[in-house]
Amino acid sequence: MSSVSVLFEKDPDRAAVKLPFPQGARLLDVLLAGGVDVDHECGGKLACATCRIVARPGEEALEPASDDELDMLDAAGVSAPGARLACQAIARGGDLAIEIPSSEAPPAASSARAARPVSLTERAARHIAAQLASRPAGAAMRLGVARAGCSGFRYRLEFADAIREDDVVFDIRGIRIVVEPSSLPHVQGTKLDLVQEGLARRLRFDNPNVRSTCGCGDSFGF
Repeated sequence: MSSVSVLFEKDPDRAAVKLPFPQGARLLDVLLAGGVDVDHECGGKLACATCRIVARPGEEALEPASDDELDMLDAAGVSAPGARLACQAIARGGDLAIEIPSSEAPPAASSARAARPVSLTERAARHIAAQLASRPAGAAMRLGVARAGCSGFRYRLEFADAIREDDVVFDIRGIRIVVEPSSLPHVQGTKLDLVQEGLARRLRFDNPNVRSTCGCGDSFGF
């Protein structure tokens, strides 16, 4: 059976651990089941980068990293060769060696709540507050992205009468914005503004994560 050998950067005197790593298994699950202490503050939901590991020779034993995983690593400032998130690393087959880095790094990714905050201009806050006025007390707006359009994604902004356990919550100018973990890497740091275009008003999203937009302006890519 395929295996994963674990080295400990934060405790170099500790002996390496070797665990079975069958095809299709998630690395985080294998490590925790084998008694290996690895941080995973978001519960393995791709909302932080605390379960970071470094794959040594044998990295081809893992399925390639998804765009979402790469985005989270990039947002956390992790650029080391072989860096992966244990919650996203799936066994492809074959033997693998990994290193558990010091829990002190990277500080920018210590928690989903440490993500770059979403912000609202005063105009946008007043506009959203007027929309929320007709909703139950405690209602929020849910911000996210969905696959659509020729460039890949569109924004999704909708009412949220309930906040889920794994939501990341931003309280801005009296408005509560909630973001689900899968959308957090794509919208963190976004600033919403209300702009006038002719006779129409619309919300504009100034998003530092966007790398490309389509010609019609309806969709964007990361």
